Amino acid sequence: MLELARLPVSKTLGPSLVLVLLALSACRHEEPQFTAHQHGADDEAECENPTPPPIAEAEDEAPGPRPLRTADDGSRVFGRELQDGIETVTLSAISADPPSFTDHVVRTEGTIERVCQRMGCWMELRAEGAEPVRVPMAGHSYFLPRDVAGRQATIEGRVHVQELSEARRRHLESEGAVATASTLSIEATTVVVR
Repeated sequence: MLELARLPVSKTLGPSLVLVLLALSACRHEEPQFTAHQHGADDEAECENPTPPPIAEAEDEAPGPRPLRTADDGSRVFGRELQDGIETVTLSAISADPPSFTDHVVRTEGTIERVCQRMGCWMELRAEGAEPVRVPMAGHSYFLPRDVAGRQATIEGRVHVQELSEARRRHLESEGAVATASTLSIEATTVVVR
């Protein structure tokens, strides 16, 4: 605690300065606490989640969301680890017959075409023989760096086939999304960026 009696204080500023110093000494400098917000299928405020992505603090780290871990080969894992027992399915196979994969957890690969430029809460993944597919990050539980477009990725998540509302489509397009006419999306629990 700061010893106020030893500080030279003028008579006119004394009481005000003492109050300011007391207030500052009571400040505990804690970070604000955020809670994750789960969005429903009809929630149109996709990127208005109060949970900010964790920001890298060290000077040698790039700014933006931190990965769960970085592999020896430099790949960055976001979300959770890839699960055992899930075979990789091509994105073109999923795109060719979405109803066959609806509500199934799949692992697939492709190139990151676009990323939400507001928070990194969705991306569009493309692969040979497939149109870009919307890939929201599961329940806003993690985010991607906004500069990973053009990188290869392996994702794991649940396949959904659902028409977007007009308001939702406009919202996503305002963030740079292009694959909004498609009913296919994969809600990713894991994204490995290479």
